[in-house]
Amino acid sequence: MQKIEHWEAAKKSTNEFVVNFVKLITEARQNITKSAVVDFTYGLIKSVNYTDQFTEEETIENQLATKNLDLFLNKVKTFEIDFHQENREFPTIIDLLDFIELMLDAGDNPAQAEIEDIDTVNLMTVHASKGMEYPVVFIVNAVSDRFPTRNKGDGIAIPDELIKETLPTGDEHTQEERRLFYVAMTRAKKYLYMTLAKNYGGKRDKTPSGFLQEVGLKIETVNEIILKKTQDTLFGTTSGFRDPKSQKIKNFTPDFLSYSQIDTYMTCALQYKYRYILNIPSSPSHALSFGTTIHDTLRDFHTRLKFDQKVTLDELLQTYEKNWQPLGYKDPEHRQERFESGKKLLEKYYEKVRTEKPKYLDLEKSFNIKVDGIKFYGRIDRIDHVKGQPDNVVEIIDYKTGSPKSQKDVDKDMQVAIYAIAAKEALGYEPTALSLYFLEGDGKKITTTRTPRELEQTKEVLKEEIKKIKAGDFDANPGMHCNWCDFKSICPFAYKN
Repeated sequence: MQKIEHWEAAKKSTNEFVVNFVKLITEARQNITKSAVVDFTYGLIKSVNYTDQFTEEETIENQLATKNLDLFLNKVKTFEIDFHQENREFPTIIDLLDFIELMLDAGDNPAQAEIEDIDTVNLMTVHASKGMEYPVVFIVNAVSDRFPTRNKGDGIAIPDELIKETLPTGDEHTQEERRLFYVAMTRAKKYLYMTLAKNYGGKRDKTPSGFLQEVGLKIETVNEIILKKTQDTLFGTTSGFRDPKSQKIKNFTPDFLSYSQIDTYMTCALQYKYRYILNIPSSPSHALSFGTTIHDTLRDFHTRLKFDQKVTLDELLQTYEKNWQPLGYKDPEHRQERFESGKKLLEKYYEKVRTEKPKYLDLEKSFNIKVDGIKFYGRIDRIDHVKGQPDNVVEIIDYKTGSPKSQKDVDKDMQVAIYAIAAKEALGYEPTALSLYFLEGDGKKITTTRTPRELEQTKEVLKEEIKKIKAGDFDANPGMHCNWCDFKSICPFAYKN
């Protein structure tokens, strides 16, 4: 009988699924040092159609799985951005794996989501529970060798002279474990359960943890349960606890809304559901990355100018490089090309600001209003004082890095109307000018206005859309926009051009 490695056997297989698997792994190995971390991760998930299984049926289990995946991928995005800003170079998959390993060692969980308004169980280490509280807490494995654990010792001993903190006396490991035991107990707000077993599968019975004796708790013995040979484990395939509960989304009430959410819903209600309710992960967009970079750069630039600090063009470009977000670009050439175009954009903008010298009242101003009982959040890029008018008379400016719109389109734009409502109701301003500043090309600013009647009409439109969302109206609206929708590969109604 000849021994052969699994990988070698797979490469020789003629099975269709195995052949495709080998092809996938081979391509991934070739790109592991070439592709950006986010592109590699999303590409791998997309290539195996990983999210398809979570959209076939609306269950609590599928919703949690999707939220977990989305949470993890967002951490991957943040990692790549932070790594680039700190090191001025792009990370590899190896760097990401090292980062995840450090997170796990610290007791963090890179993908642990919760579904609101249902009973869930949080499994975590004692380290990860610090600062949290729960109505009911279970401390398991309260036996010797498990809590406290065995002292394995440090891999590399640190000389006492190099440690600034006061070192504990006595058995340091036991004292640290005792402190963790105290942390675990104090996470409970109402009920605390500590469990242990006589035997965990070894030859010898376990003895209760010495910490139990220290807290003076009496150990109650439950009657021995005789397990049938046919009994499955708690999460086995035949366990009733694994039966996913179907949970159709109806009578849905969003925690909050924003202009981008409403705009997505009005474009396609099913796309809104995929993105904001089911949290189906989508690949990062280079347009969004570039827009965020420019917005952050102009925020920092104008903040310094607001406090009468002189900013040179070189300093503005240094800020741009610091804020650069590298996600979503097709390849390094595309990323560098867009980076250079951003520098030219900022150079033109810098000259205009030097000439116009606007008076800013607020930058990146957040607002919070209520529409039909739902919180509506947003952030206004710039609020300028209108010269010759009272202090509360302002111009609202929102930066745009996409293709410029016409005056007719701006006159009908819902975003500036929502910002005008927020400026009046939440911030106490009187906006007489509403502008979209299109930074691409020649840097054209297009200004419009809204009458009080038009603002009321906008609020009525918002209320109607909110009613539809609450009623669970998430029907698809196929059209040309399907061509650039992030969910066209899983949407059964996607428009086929």
